[in-house]
Amino acid sequence: MHNEPSAISGQGTPLPLNNVHILSYQSTPIRFAIIDGQPWFAAVDVCRALGVLNPRYGGSKHIRAVPNDQKMTARVPNTSREASTVHMVSIDGLDKLLWLALHSVSKAWSVLSSITAQVTHVQRGCDVGNTSLAS
Repeated sequence: MHNEPSAISGQGTPLPLNNVHILSYQSTPIRFAIIDGQPWFAAVDVCRALGVLNPRYGGSKHIRAVPNDQKMTARVPNTSREASTVHMVSIDGLDKLLWLALHSVSKAWSVLSSITAQVTHVQRGCDVGNTSLAS
């Protein structure tokens, strides 16, 4: 399990622009950051990619089910480079979101394998295309 990094407060401390990357799953951007050596994902982006984003409530139903030690609030630049406060989930939190989505969406495992492959490239310092918001 991952503990909430000390650099991020519950109020959503901004993440540096060069620390935020974007991967894509079937043309759906998913923001993530490497914090303390671990990937943390924008939960709303994951829910959108899984097709479980409710127009009225967003992904709150699924995000609430993620244990507190697997999620945090951070201010993350979005694709238009403005900061928005979002829930970030650890890799364990990502697994939980995917598990929840399996009940309603069968493509969750292909999302996991695509995300894992792209994050591994970023962690190794390889170029996955335009994965950094700072570029």
